[in-house]
Amino acid sequence: MNHNRLFRNTSNKMIGGVASGLADYFEIDVTIMRVLFVLAVFIPVTFPVILFYIILWIVMPDAAKRPKVLEGGHIPS
Repeated sequence: MNHNRLFRNTSNKMIGGVASGLADYFEIDVTIMRVLFVLAVFIPVTFPVILFYIILWIVMPDAAKRPKVLEGGHIPS
């Protein structure tokens, strides 16, 4: 079970960092996630993938703006 939180990874982004953040969360290679997004655009589904990507871009917080956690497990003040 992955206990990480879901963030956009803007340090390894192509467009918005959504695919990179999802790849970090699911602990898979970012290239695989990007290929899945591109393939999903061309597969006819009822929910448009581009709209889903834009919603995730808006909703997912940026990893660069999250507070840094020290080794002791507490957030510095």
